[in-house]
Amino acid sequence: MRLTTIAIQNLRRRKMRSASLVLSVIIGVASIIFLYTTTQAMKEDVANKLDQFGSNILILPDTGQALTFGGITVEAPTQVKALDMSLIPLMKTIKNKETLATIAPKLLVNTTIKGQDILLLGVEFPQELRLKKWWKVDGLSSQHIPTANEVILGSDVAHTLDLKPGQTVTIKGQNFNVAGVIQPTGSAENDQAVFIDLNLLQKLANKPNAISLIEAAAFCYSCPIDEVSKQLTAVLPGTKVTALRSTIESRNETVNKFNLFARSVSLILFLTSSLVITMTMKSSVEERTREIGVLRAIGFRKRHILQTILTEAGILSVLGGVLGYFLGMSAAVNLGSILIKTQVQIPWQSNLLSLALGGSLLIGVIASLYPAWRAASLDPTASLRYM
Repeated sequence: MRLTTIAIQNLRRRKMRSASLVLSVIIGVASIIFLYTTTQAMKEDVANKLDQFGSNILILPDTGQALTFGGITVEAPTQVKALDMSLIPLMKTIKNKETLATIAPKLLVNTTIKGQDILLLGVEFPQELRLKKWWKVDGLSSQHIPTANEVILGSDVAHTLDLKPGQTVTIKGQNFNVAGVIQPTGSAENDQAVFIDLNLLQKLANKPNAISLIEAAAFCYSCPIDEVSKQLTAVLPGTKVTALRSTIESRNETVNKFNLFARSVSLILFLTSSLVITMTMKSSVEERTREIGVLRAIGFRKRHILQTILTEAGILSVLGGVLGYFLGMSAAVNLGSILIKTQVQIPWQSNLLSLALGGSLLIGVIASLYPAWRAASLDPTASLRYM
């Protein structure tokens, strides 16, 4: 009789114990699969959201003197060699164009309001508000996008000019309604500027189609930010494309914490499953002392006993791995996005089946080595005393 046949017959005779071992493997594998896929989705969702909370790429003219903007140096408004709006379509031609979540062009113009030197920042309000989600703007509802005859004031400017939401301010001979005032952010480019419609400022400053710089938020999850920067440099002549390292490092640190969490929990589940299988197999071996003694007495060698028990563990582990994979993936695909409240949809990942089978087999074999070794080491004469 083949050892595999003996192993299968043993499993059939002990259906409840076999079922409990398979169940422990199913739970372990399904939990790891579910945790891995949902954590990957969470990581992608968090990375994408962090990428949208502020720029991580800045596109500047490649000449001139500088001032501080967004924590790095940019061209001084009075000395900028203006860029052109034609760069925006070019940015959308790069290989990884789908990673560009937000493109926010800006025009910087100095002016005088009520005798005060004020910086005007021409922006496309939908893109700017999407880029600056951390802004808290008094007087501006979350759904309202300022129109061409409305402006948003930085906190310092509003205080200097003594203006509040709903009041009127005259800029370059034209009246504008104050749509909102940004609460203090601690950065000069936000607190000391007046945000105005880009197209209108281009007309008022007699700089049609001109821009001073471009802020962009790129999804770093699917493509390294350095690669996106290289692609932009290749299609934007006369510009300096800069990746904001502080933003990227903060994002990567957050994402890495998710990876560490997933690995830690997966390791705990792996060890728990191994412990359950070890205890189950140990109990099974102890119940079969007489049976093992008979096998040894009729000529079975230690390696035969060892192979039989490991075959049983292998069969149950593979079965549990397959069922655990389908259970874990089904739960992740159908419930994962809902439970973790993410916009990233979890796809069915068939490549994880081989990992599930390999992992479950590894768990089963490693956890069964000690009980199998103990069974193979039983003294036949001592075992036969139980007959």
